[in-house]
This record gives sequence, structure tokens and C-alpha cells, in this order.
Amino acid sequence: MRPDHPVLLHVSPTPARAVCEPESGFWCEWRHADGRRISCAAQPTAASAVRWARIQVRVIASAAEPAFIDLLVDRRAQSWRDAASALQQGLDFTLPLAAGPYSFVWHARPVAFLPLVGGNPMPHLHLPGGGPPWG
Repeated sequence: MRPDHPVLLHVSPTPARAVCEPESGFWCEWRHADGRRISCAAQPTAASAVRWARIQVRVIASAAEPAFIDLLVDRRAQSWRDAASALQQGLDFTLPLAAGPYSFVWHARPVAFLPLVGGNPMPHLHLPGGGPPWG
């Protein structure tokens, strides 16, 4: 081929660069009153953080004595609205729950998730459809 052949003169497009911008989300934890972690999760939105917390409190309550389950699960709806509002405003939120001998604390805080190299799907969007099947 000649040096001026059209195929040889073709310039490749600019190489693609990975987008490594942080993504906003929330880090959530349920702990015993003494600080031992029960469960934790990364959630992409304030609403999904509250939804996760409400599901987890039911799981936690299932291990409690039957007499205390309703006290743990039947938390006033206002507490969850306060949590969602605080998280949407970019504030940390802590919700202590106690019933008889059981004491637990839910804590959620806004965070910036850094994407992993080749992190597809993103760590907090690890389920099909980008989130949990209920959300």
C-alpha cells in the first residue's frame, strides 16, 4: 500500500476514558446497643435507605422474644419520615430502638461512592435492574 492510502490515513477516535466520578448514596448500619454490627448496606437513595432499614428491623425483630416483636417493628411512622427527610437534606440520621431487654440502633449517613476500576455494575447497584426487586 502507498503511504497516502485512505486506510492508512484514518485517524482513530480519541481513546475512551473511564468515568470515575463519585456517586452519591447512603451507608446504613444496624448495630446492637453495645456497638456490635448486625447488618450494613450501601443504598443509592434516601428512600431505599429507609426501606432497607424497615426491612432489616423486621429481620432483627424475628430473633427477639414474641412479646417484644410488635414493639420493635411498630415504630412510629414519624421516625421513618424524619429519617427520610434528614437523609434527603444530606444529614446523618440515628434511630435507637428499644423493647424490653433489646436495644438496637440504625444509623445512616450520606456518602460518596467511588467507582471501582471495571466496576460494572456499580457496587451499590449489584442487583438486576439496578436495585432490589421491591424498589
